[in-house]
Amino acid sequence: MSSTGNSTKPTLIAFHGSGSNATIHTVQLARLNRILKDHFTVESLEAPFPSPAGPGILPFFDGCGPFARWLPPSEKVTVEIMKTGTSTSEMSKDVERLVRDTVQRIHTNGGRVVGLIGFSQGTKVVAGLLRASQIRKELGSKGEDWLASFQFALSVCESYPPPLLPPSLLKLPELAGKNDEEKGELLSKKIAVPVLHIMGEQDEWKWAGEALINGHYEIGEGKSVVENWDMGHHYPARPEESERINDWLVEQLRVLDGAKEASS
Repeated sequence: MSSTGNSTKPTLIAFHGSGSNATIHTVQLARLNRILKDHFTVESLEAPFPSPAGPGILPFFDGCGPFARWLPPSEKVTVEIMKTGTSTSEMSKDVERLVRDTVQRIHTNGGRVVGLIGFSQGTKVVAGLLRASQIRKELGSKGEDWLASFQFALSVCESYPPPLLPPSLLKLPELAGKNDEEKGELLSKKIAVPVLHIMGEQDEWKWAGEALINGHYEIGEGKSVVENWDMGHHYPARPEESERINDWLVEQLRVLDGAKEASS
């Protein structure tokens, strides 16, 4: 994993795309982080499963492997599966453990995690964590308190549905005790927390991201905002675009901290 910034600032946990790694993701985030670092620490996690180099990685990052992905080797990915949304909705235990341990380490060291950043396949992890956090809150559950950390997110060049749900969510007594219909309703409820979705007009995988957004996010004020920018399958390059992202994230932090002060 790789982090940038001061640990006393609120942390955004970042998830790279398929066939990448934490170091590459930190480089890809460098332009944006030059602005974000005044307000946030960004910690890029590294996926646990080996992978060939992903889209856009070579030749620029040749020699920067090994590369990794968030889906286990047993999970086959084809365009047909991507289009039908029939791939797994379960986050691997290895990925869940990585995220849980990271959140708990940051909290133990006096920091706090407030949100998430996802790129490409990493947005499947982001979506699953946001949904799990939302369901836990709706149930009033006290278990798996690390899930309460995820209050808002940035998703760039999104991947295909469905979101990857952490398996510990399904073990919460408040959820496990419900019948199948009630569980299904909760698990299919659209994600309503604030998310800024950045889509590339020239991204060849844009259709996949649109399916994830349209099927799993609520669009509207205080919820998801979708913006289509003149770019391909990569992070925004223009300074004004980084400024727009920074302004949105800082505003979410302001709202979050304002709500905490009001309730204290």
